[in-house]
Amino acid sequence: MNAQEQQAIRVNEIANEIYRQLKATFNINVLWSWGISMQKAMIYRNMPSLGLGVNGYKHKGWVIISLNEGKDLYNIYLLNESQRVTQIIEDVFCEDLTVLDSLIETGEMSEQEYKDKVNATYQTNY
Repeated sequence: MNAQEQQAIRVNEIANEIYRQLKATFNINVLWSWGISMQKAMIYRNMPSLGLGVNGYKHKGWVIISLNEGKDLYNIYLLNESQRVTQIIEDVFCEDLTVLDSLIETGEMSEQEYKDKVNATYQTNY
């Protein structure tokens, strides 16, 4: 196996671990609410990363979660639909990945405001 193949395997392993951490952090309904349309293992800014194509209330485009292996912390990059970086959050601990829901879906809405928005959008009683 050559170095490029080894790197691809390592990037996939890390992306899978990031996704496992997201599933352990969030109820599956929260992940669904982000409207994830694509998941991609990648190298972003020289770091192994998981890219998620999202369609949330607050953010539409890409969320890239990159592992800074030197610090053992994550960097989060929000890219709009034109692939332009709109926000960067650096040095995020695994347990602080909860910030993703407010970045993608809920923003500064209270729980009641979010429920009202979901009910109005889908004409349901959430």
